[in-house]
Amino acid sequence: MAAARISDGSLFRARDAIRARAEEFLRVLGVVEQCLLRSPDGTKRLARALALLELAYLPLRPEMCPFCNEYADRRCSECGYAETHGGTCSSDWSRFVQLSDAIIDLGTAVKFSDPDDMGDDLQSSISSARRATDALLTELDGLDAAGLMRAKAWYIKEILGALPVQGSLDHLRRICIRRAELYW
Repeated sequence: MAAARISDGSLFRARDAIRARAEEFLRVLGVVEQCLLRSPDGTKRLARALALLELAYLPLRPEMCPFCNEYADRRCSECGYAETHGGTCSSDWSRFVQLSDAIIDLGTAVKFSDPDDMGDDLQSSISSARRATDALLTELDGLDAAGLMRAKAWYIKEILGALPVQGSLDHLRRICIRRAELYW
């Protein structure tokens, strides 16, 4: 399997980048929670900000991928992820680009959405995102490359499920979740 060829160094760098980003996300969630406590009347505006933050902190950056860490020196054609998941990550048909594009579409829709498409149970969204992030951090060090990629796919789906969106945005969220299921 392609993941078995990932070096310990590449795996360590990916785990470390995910850990740093997840810990920062937990701090950001705390700030959003404090804002919610200070101004409960700004829920819809805060819901939009929370949804965009949740999307921004998804572990999709190259440094958070053991494959990118291993093959990022212009050897994408040798990458095991490319072998098994629809081509190099820069190809329009790759599962990574399809997921990234769907998330960008959802983020754009959130940014310009009708306030009625934003949920108002922000505490539930924050709690769900925090639980998923804590779970990822708890198991992170014990994961091999394949396990890390499975955990990232699970985490992405959990965060997408926690987004405070509804109405027309829910359709775009479901597309993102389906693409996340194909990510690994």
